[in-house]
Amino acid sequence: MGRLKRLFLGGTPLLVLGSCLILGGLGLTGQNWHEDRQAGEAASRTVKYLVEQLPEEELHPAPAPTTEEEIRIVENRVLPVQTVDGRDYVGLLQIPSLSLELPVQSPYAFDSLRVSPCLYAGDPYHGNMVICAHNYSSHFGAIKNLKEGDELLFIAMDGEYFRYQVRAQEILDPMSTEEMLDPVGWDLTLFTCTVGGEYRVAVRFSRVYTGKTTPARAGVVFPCKPYSGSSLRLSNSAATFSKVSSSMSSSSKSSSVAL
Repeated sequence: MGRLKRLFLGGTPLLVLGSCLILGGLGLTGQNWHEDRQAGEAASRTVKYLVEQLPEEELHPAPAPTTEEEIRIVENRVLPVQTVDGRDYVGLLQIPSLSLELPVQSPYAFDSLRVSPCLYAGDPYHGNMVICAHNYSSHFGAIKNLKEGDELLFIAMDGEYFRYQVRAQEILDPMSTEEMLDPVGWDLTLFTCTVGGEYRVAVRFSRVYTGKTTPARAGVVFPCKPYSGSSLRLSNSAATFSKVSSSMSSSSKSSSVAL
């Protein structure tokens, strides 16, 4: 009997420690759920406001520049900005396969990611746009489920929109900023961290100029055009680097892809 009592009492600290760990985990889960919900609600409110600020006339697709003059004009273009609650937004993302419609802030700041995705580098005019977000379920948590051929629209605040299709998905090391910005030249990259933050999920897109897909107004996701393509390419990288592309904003110049 004494031995059993000693064993029971000896295990008490472990039981207390285990209970504390369980409660701590539940508290962290609850906090993450609360932040996720707040982020989704904030993004939804901003989307509704930005949609109301779009031009009254019908939204129009951005044409591909063909002449030297058109190319020169595109090279000098910058995204128009709409300010909401002290934050600057440059457009809207619509991803029909994920039922997502999100505002995009610029410039990138880590604190801003609690509200919406941010423009991390580039722009749609020069074919080098990178957008990042937290892995909230209401933000980029599901982009890992995108398949080759899935469509995305980026709608600038002047009513011009850009169509993209998924071409590849990569898993990158947090230090792989050069690979995230990808000198090979994807037209658009979305990225977020994996659960736990160990890696970054990067989804690569190519811009497309044809098709009948058009953006929806008033927060309704547009219908997705069917696409037939090969299986999605997956690759892994563990490269590190010390040089950061000059195209990144000053607030995002760091040696890691921070999320």
